Formats: sequence, C-alpha cells, structure tokens
Amino acid sequence: MNRPARPARAYLPGLALLGLLLLGWLVYWPGRHGSFLFDDYSNLASLGDYGPIHQWWKAVAFITSGFAGPTGRPLALASFLLDARNWPASPLPFKLTNVAVHLLCGAVLAGLLRALSRVLGAAPRRAAWVGVLGAGLWLLDPFWVSTTLYVVQRMAMLAALFGLAGLWGYVRGRELLAQGRTWTGYGLISVSLGLGTLLATLSKENGALVPLLAWVLEACVLRRRLAAPPGWGFRAWKLLFLGLPAAVVLGYLLRWAPGLWSGYTGGRGFSSWQRLLSETRILWSYLGDIWLARAHDGGLFHDDVVVSTGWLHPWTTLPSAAGLLLLGLLAWRARRAQGPGWVAAGAAVVFFLTGHVLESTWLQLELVFEHRNYLPAALMFWPLAWLAVPEVGPGPRPPLCRPSRRWAAAAALALLALFALQTARRAAEWGAPFRQALVWAGEHPDSPRAQAYLANFWREAGNDTQARALLDAALRLHPHDLVLLINRAGVACDQGQAPAGLRGDLLAAAAHAQLGNNVVQYQVGRLISGLSECTVFGPDFRAELLAAALRSPQAGLPQVRRELLRTQARLALARGDASAAYALDLQALRIPGLPPGARLVAAAELGSAGHPSMALRLLDAVPSPLAHVAGWTMGALHARWLRHAGFYQDSEWHMRRVLQRQAAAQAASAGPPGAGRRTLAPGAPPPRTAAGGRHDDE
Repeated sequence: MNRPARPARAYLPGLALLGLLLLGWLVYWPGRHGSFLFDDYSNLASLGDYGPIHQWWKAVAFITSGFAGPTGRPLALASFLLDARNWPASPLPFKLTNVAVHLLCGAVLAGLLRALSRVLGAAPRRAAWVGVLGAGLWLLDPFWVSTTLYVVQRMAMLAALFGLAGLWGYVRGRELLAQGRTWTGYGLISVSLGLGTLLATLSKENGALVPLLAWVLEACVLRRRLAAPPGWGFRAWKLLFLGLPAAVVLGYLLRWAPGLWSGYTGGRGFSSWQRLLSETRILWSYLGDIWLARAHDGGLFHDDVVVSTGWLHPWTTLPSAAGLLLLGLLAWRARRAQGPGWVAAGAAVVFFLTGHVLESTWLQLELVFEHRNYLPAALMFWPLAWLAVPEVGPGPRPPLCRPSRRWAAAAALALLALFALQTARRAAEWGAPFRQALVWAGEHPDSPRAQAYLANFWREAGNDTQARALLDAALRLHPHDLVLLINRAGVACDQGQAPAGLRGDLLAAAAHAQLGNNVVQYQVGRLISGLSECTVFGPDFRAELLAAALRSPQAGLPQVRRELLRTQARLALARGDASAAYALDLQALRIPGLPPGARLVAAAELGSAGHPSMALRLLDAVPSPLAHVAGWTMGALHARWLRHAGFYQDSEWHMRRVLQRQAAAQAASAGPPGAGRRTLAPGAPPPRTAAGGRHDDE
C-alpha cells in the first residue's frame, strides 16, 4: 500500500533551514581571508614537527601532541588534518572548515529544538518551525564570529556539535521510552549520551558537561511530560549515565574549591574568590552580547575587565550576584509552569548557567572569552521562537491576531535580520587583520594587549612613530605592564634610541612577571630574541633581563625555568662560553617533564657551535625521556607512540654519527695529545670516571 504523499508545505521548514545555512555561509564569507591568531600558532605548529604528514604514524603523533587541556583534545586536532598536513600553512581552509562546523551545529540544534518542542506538545509542523527559527537566531548571532573565525576555537565548536547531537539523541530516546519501546529507547539514550559525551570531551574538556546538561533537560522539560519506564531500571540508568558523570565534574570543581579561601591565584592577577565574584558581572555581559547584537566587536582582548575585589568593588558585583541567584531560582521554578513557553524559558536559563559551571566559576582561567557561551547559549532563542511561531493544523490557519504573537514574530524576524547584518560586518573585520587591530584597540583603550597588538601592525608597516605614540600613551595608564614595555623596547631598537627609564622598567617588570601566563612567556622570548642585534640597552642587557626573569615569582615552574635556562645557554654559546652553555643545558634538561626532542636540540646547538664532544657528553648525561614513560595521560600516550615509531631514536642515531665524525676530525686536526694525559677542549666538562661517575658537581 502506497503511503500518502506529503503536502508541499511539509517541506518548507527544511527549505527554510537550508536557506538559513546558506545565509550563514554568505555572512561569514568576508572573514575567510583573516590570519592565524595567538593560540593558533602554539596548537597548529606541531603540524610540521615531523615533516609533511604523509604517513599515518605522523598523523597519530600530531593527534596525540595536544597540550591545551587534560585530554589533549585529540579529536579536534585530528580535524585540523582536513585543512593542512604541514606547517606553515594557509589559514583559509581552516577558517572555511570552521564555518562549515558552525553551520552543522546550527542544523543539529534545529533538530534538538524540534524534538524539545514536540515534548512540550507542539504539533509537528509548529515544532519544526520553532526548531528552525530558534536555531537560525543562534546560528546568525554575531557573538559567535570570534568563535567561528578563530581557528583554534574549533575545539569548542566540535565539543558543542557532539554535545548537541548527544542531547538530541537523548530527547528522542526518551520519547521512545515514553511510547513503551523500551529496548530501542534505552539503546538510543545510552549510545547518544555516552558517545556524545566522549567525542565532545575529546574535542574540549567542557564536553564533560553533556550529562549534566542532559539532566537539566530531564528535570526542566522531560520528566513531567514524558512518562518514565516503570520500576527501578530508569532510575538506575540515570544514576549511572547522568548522576555519576555529573558527580565527577562537581568533584573536580570541589577539588579546586579551597582556593576560594586560600587566596590562590594560579599565576593570574586575581584570586579564585575574586574570579568568582567577577564572573557574576561577566555572565550578565554575556547575556547582553548574545541578545542585543551590540555594535562593538568584542574580540579576543579582555584584560581590561575590572576585577571584583569585594561585593561592592565595583558596586555592580552584589546586584549582579543577587540577580543571577534570582534568575536561577525563577528559571528552576518555571519547570513546573503550565505554560510551555515559561518551561522553555526556564530550561534555557538553567541550561545556560549550568553550561558555565566549569569555565565561569572559580577555576583559574582567563576572566572572559566569548566562545565559552557557544554551547551554553544553545537554547537561548527557543522561548522567543516558541512565542513567535503560531499553531498550524490541518484546518484553517488561526489568525496571527494576538498582540503577543504578532510582536514576537516581528521581533524574531527583525532580530534575525539584525544578526545577519552584524555578523557580516564583524566577519569583514575579521577578514582584514589591520582593520581588526584598529577596531580592537579602539574598543579596548584600557587593554594593554590590544594596544600592543595594534603597535605591532604599525611596526610591520614601518610606522615606528605611530607605534611609539600608541605605546607611550598606554604606558602612562599601565606603567608596569610587561607586554607594553616589551613592545616599547622593540620600537626603541628599531629607532636606535630608548627613553630614559625604559631599561630599568623592563628589568623590574621581568623580576615580577607572571611567566606562567603563555602570553607573557611568549612576549619575553620574543624580546630576548629581538635583542640579538639591539645595542640601545647595553651589551649585557639580555643576560641581565634573563637573570631578572629567573627571580620572578613563577621562575620555579618547571617549563618556565627550563626555557629560561635554555635561553641562557644559547647566550653563553653565542659569546663563546661553551662550558657555561653545557652546564646550563645540563641543568635545564634535568628538570622533570622534558619534551622528547629538547636534548637533541641542545646537542645540535653545541655541535653546530663546534663542540661535538660536548654534544655527545650531553646526550650521554641526560637520558631520553622516552626511555621511561609513566602514566596514561595524553602526553604519556604521545611519548609511547613516538617511542614506538622510533622517530627520535633514529634522529639521535644519525646525530651521534655526525657528532662522532666531527669529534674525530677535530681530534685528528689537533694532533696527538701530550704523553700520559688527556687533553680537553677549552671549557669542556670533566671526563667520566671508569665507574661511570663524574668528578664534577653537576
């Protein structure tokens, strides 16, 4: 028996969704020519660590090389192989893939909102239109431009994609359970939630929140409208699949809770308690940016955010905290409301607040990032879409005569158009890096990072005068900011003259630098490398700067200390003091957590400087970190894989052969040593004893 043909209007929601996806592609198109930014370089540069990735072992080595979080985010790294398999690379394919992922997130969100609307009692056609409109508003919101066009934030986008897909499967599975299709329902909710959480977490760690978000949907929407299977089975399933993962997340948060009263800063300029207070204000700012499509771009620089040091400092802290508490309580009570629109609004608010529990509480992360809202705001426009779309049935269409319906529909369509225009404008700024830097500096006049970023563009354009004026103005507001001082030093080197006091200010700032911060660490390294041919601060300024940095509060951190000691070793080698370089390298390479190739790089530097015997002794003195790998973290898995592939073993074997030939050639050219004693190259470390020990005190 043939199934009756579906009326043409049944396909309209799908066609509308395709139209919105096409519109989304078009409004993001101007941003395709933007450049890589900041964390893009640190996360993507390992594409070239082992040469072009044309062999599968190299692909696995790259996928397991992540360091951005506890998981290493291997799934997100794997997605970058779609765009390039070497480094440096063009940012264009990366940005286009990001846009495609964003559109896919919008399509999946439409399915989730449709399923949730069906649970609230909407007819199929109305549910489809609600899903399309709610997802379209989210998709075109200009607040996501900085997430979509910042390549490395694909990690957050993939976590959202898999999380939304898992939640969609969970809602559909609950419908099947309510219909009595027990085995199919349990299978779908288990696979959807389990696989969605796993894939989301392997993209970014906040994917671990997916079971907690599923619990929010269960408590706020599903429980009173979908009958649960009788007996204890569903309660046991919820305990295992929802309660246990949620307890793990909350336990992780509680692990860091003592920092709230201990004054822990984690290398930031604020304590855990101050961060928690500040986030109460920041969450309201997020909500304003999501809904209002403000004219400002926002961007990536938020170091100008005022930190809350108390409930009334600034005074908006207490009202913000009280407002969030009241909003959360009202939203939680809305789950028992009779009107489905109120239920949708309450669920959207609780979903948003729950989605921020990791990144917007007391964990010592940066204060503000727009991408943190990408998944939490997924339901944000669902209530408006529910109110704007009328019921449509097989009979005469009900007139859209109620004022609330008319105003909601007009507001939704106007907001959709405004979002599209603002997204296109912001995307155009992201596609023009110099203009983007001008906008960010203008919107964040109190941000040292934004001013320094623009100054770099002026320097690259050859306009040192403009760069100097910009930095001098910023330094009057932030006289001790190391990033500004470093960039001002670069201008001084370009112009061949330094203002009075800059040398002393740099040394003082380096001695108090928060070197655990990636931005600061990068800037210090950039300054030291840029001073190689700069004489305006004196001949020994690099050594003095390094000595000051070694006195900084975070110089004891293993990675920081290793980098500073290695830099000192390079300076010693450059001035011909091979013995000092060897001693510094030995000290640096013995710090725990040594990267696999660090000892080979140090040995290559000694060998290239004409000290092959020293290089060989350094290799002998520091065992390969791949020899004894402990634990099962992503870093340990990466080390095990490299050991299995033999890349560094082969590299060391070839290096040793070259160094041995060079050492033999040096020994032959030097002639036979004096009778009865061995000679050492000037400054070489003492030889090993017969028992394998050393006479030195390294």
